[in-house]
Amino acid sequence: MTSFAWVLGRGGLLGSHVEAVLCERSGWAVFCAGALPWAHPDRLREGLDIAVRAFLDEARSHRGWAVFWCAGSGVVGASAAALAAESDTLEYFLSRLDAGPPSGRFFLASSAGGVWGGCLDRPITEASTTRPISAYGLAQLDKEGTLSRWAAGRPALSTLVGRLSNLYGPGQARAKPQGLVSHLTRSLLHGRPAHIFVPLDTIRDYLYVEDAARAIVRGVERLGEDAAGVGAAQHVLKIFASEQATTVGELLGAFRRTARRPLRVVTGLRAVASQQPRCLQFRSTVWRDELPAAFTPLLEGIDRVFRHELGLYQAGALPPPA
Repeated sequence: MTSFAWVLGRGGLLGSHVEAVLCERSGWAVFCAGALPWAHPDRLREGLDIAVRAFLDEARSHRGWAVFWCAGSGVVGASAAALAAESDTLEYFLSRLDAGPPSGRFFLASSAGGVWGGCLDRPITEASTTRPISAYGLAQLDKEGTLSRWAAGRPALSTLVGRLSNLYGPGQARAKPQGLVSHLTRSLLHGRPAHIFVPLDTIRDYLYVEDAARAIVRGVERLGEDAAGVGAAQHVLKIFASEQATTVGELLGAFRRTARRPLRVVTGLRAVASQQPRCLQFRSTVWRDELPAAFTPLLEGIDRVFRHELGLYQAGALPPPA
């Protein structure tokens, strides 16, 4: 029998790639949920009610179930009200899952940069003390706490909280003020200057989204294996990162090399820059044996994004950057 998986946020950058990985791996069946009205809170709960009932009905005919929570459009600088609404949605969703089988696995996507924004460790590991410096980071910790409290009442359920570094890849939401690689690509294709609002020596860890998706799915599989091995639920916190430190200036240089065309850049700071840490370097100490043999090199990842966006541009389906 197969495990039954549901990816929440399947239309987003991470969720779409997680679902693609699940569909290609043996041992998984993926729940074909209809589109949820995320932008309409008044209708979202009704949609979740219907979808959860359908998911749980199908899950009972499988070996087990797993939920991948990759939903959320919050970013640094988002309003407290919008962030609180996302946390409330997660809490409501979990309350609806109470009607399901007691065993299962739950993955929650969180932000490494958000929860460790003010941490001075170099590199940051899972043992580092959290120190959010933005409402976004606080909201990530709030969602992690919501999942932990809910799981505490379900002794057969295992959880994996994945704190991710800066994701990039084809499929970045155009309306989301996030994703420097995609922003640079769109600026380049439309012949517009790219606006950079942090210092060029800002250090980030750029993780190609397909690498992240494969590691997450494997992590949820490992979660089930470990739980079965000890006969008890497992609760794991893990950093998902390339573990390669790259400055914004280095990113611009790599981008110019792979795009092979001039890129105009306008630099300047804005108020939200104070919520952007200057240096973020990560190293996971959890499941080191599960690290891939190699991550997608930054130049190769940028090239894939560029080719994807170029295809959209040539088809007239790529609007200019805001």
